Amino acid sequence: MTGNKTITIAVLLVTLSSCISRLEQHALYGTVVNMQKHPIANCTIGETTTDSSGYFYLPEKRYNQFLLSELFIMEAPPIAYNIPVKKEGYKTTYISFINPRGGGTKKGASRNLDTIYLKKKINYRTNE
Repeated sequence: MTGNKTITIAVLLVTLSSCISRLEQHALYGTVVNMQKHPIANCTIGETTTDSSGYFYLPEKRYNQFLLSELFIMEAPPIAYNIPVKKEGYKTTYISFINPRGGGTKKGASRNLDTIYLKKKINYRTNE
């Protein structure tokens, strides 16, 4: 009987601790402005848009990995993202980040991007 309890407890422990949460993208927030430091509303950043004051917030993204596969690797996975910041009439810029072992960061990871500047596109006209 004690052997069955031990096996049951071991199976429960392995099942409950079999997934490890890994970071895919920090929670990102900041403000988008033009070169004159005026906020840019409705600017697309990943899956969100800026509000009337140019502020945006992208929630943290995570994924789960099985404990056994993580034990063989023995280090946190890399994290890398390249998120476009777009607005009609402006040059697209990117929020880029790379860390070779950043995927092991705890829940609640965030980055304050402060101010992102967008330049207006210049349209050159040819006289033909």
